[in-house]
Amino acid sequence: MYDLILVRYGEMTLKKKNYKMFLNKINENIKNKCRKYPKLRYFNTDYRFYIYLNGENYEDIIKELDTVVGLYSYSLCKKVETDFELIAQCGIEMLKEEIALTPSHALSFKVETNRGDKGFPYTSIQVSQEVAKRILPHVEGLSVDIRKPQIVFNIDLRTEGTYVFVKTKKGLGGYPAGIAGKGLVMMSGGIDSPVATYLALKKGVNVTALHFASPPYTSDMALQKVVDLLEVLAKYTLDGKFRLQVVPFTKIQESIRNNASPVYLVTLMRRAMYKIAAKLCKAKDIDCIINGESIGQVASQTLESIGVVNEVTNVPIIRPVATYDKEEIVAIARKINTFDISVRPYEDCCTVFVPEHPVIKPRIERVLEEEAKCNLDELIDDAIANIETIYLNCFEKYSVFNTKFDI
Repeated sequence: MYDLILVRYGEMTLKKKNYKMFLNKINENIKNKCRKYPKLRYFNTDYRFYIYLNGENYEDIIKELDTVVGLYSYSLCKKVETDFELIAQCGIEMLKEEIALTPSHALSFKVETNRGDKGFPYTSIQVSQEVAKRILPHVEGLSVDIRKPQIVFNIDLRTEGTYVFVKTKKGLGGYPAGIAGKGLVMMSGGIDSPVATYLALKKGVNVTALHFASPPYTSDMALQKVVDLLEVLAKYTLDGKFRLQVVPFTKIQESIRNNASPVYLVTLMRRAMYKIAAKLCKAKDIDCIINGESIGQVASQTLESIGVVNEVTNVPIIRPVATYDKEEIVAIARKINTFDISVRPYEDCCTVFVPEHPVIKPRIERVLEEEAKCNLDELIDDAIANIETIYLNCFEKYSVFNTKFDI
């Protein structure tokens, strides 16, 4: 019965002068995600994108659309002639199918019309009434409820054709993948940073991941956890690929532990991480640093601590989950299937040498005194020179290791 999928665009419809650029990018992204289905054909207008199935399994195509950022919603539908009898006949078939799936074998419904073709000689309400009165006598178990119907038979009447459907699925929203510049995400492997990465990807940021490893205090399994998280997140990128930069962080942490006051260990460690991230951003014109910090969640994420850490760089720092409660973050992690990976019991470098009572309101003067004891500049340069790069491809399930600094 259904022969195409109608796609509606998301936030990019607000972009005015840049709209055409966003439109072309999202259309390109949809086609790229669906490239393994050669029978598909495409047609688009300024506000709609149509995928003609030509025999392809619509469930497979919808799974692909579920990973395309920038989409507002999509509906499995059928194109019909703009004729009340033909529209009603499609409605009868679709509603009978829905009633057959309902335990009570009864449904309340309404007809809703979007009259995008303003030249059509009937109003939206008139179209809905004409179609509804042709459907109702032919579908057993159907009743009318215009206020709280169990199902809506939708008519999208446009200049390019008339499209009918009964279900609409919500898309991811946001902007097209890769449209908003480049970001470097600090990926710990916990619950928060993968969610922050997902939210940045939704806004069209082209993301590279940065992970700090501290062997032998952290294990290969901690790194594998990060790789597994990125393989899940990679489906929201344009091409299913991710680049992971692994920083050898052991010597930096040991120097801080051996030379600074224990209560400042977390603060100095975070400052060193940001110094490294900032240097990498400037090396390859990456626009921002992204992380999973949430205000007040731990000692290093009080506003005072964040301010002291921010002092090391003028690279913009984006914190997508800064105001989220933990429950909200966990809900997103479960939705995107990263939660079960994140809670694997492998320590990352953020949990190494953590004091029982870290300072929560550090003063910059004291921080600089403690930092000066550690001689970190040379260690930071050495860590950057020994970064390991891992190229991930979630579609083809392979990883390539490259020890050369490449960002």
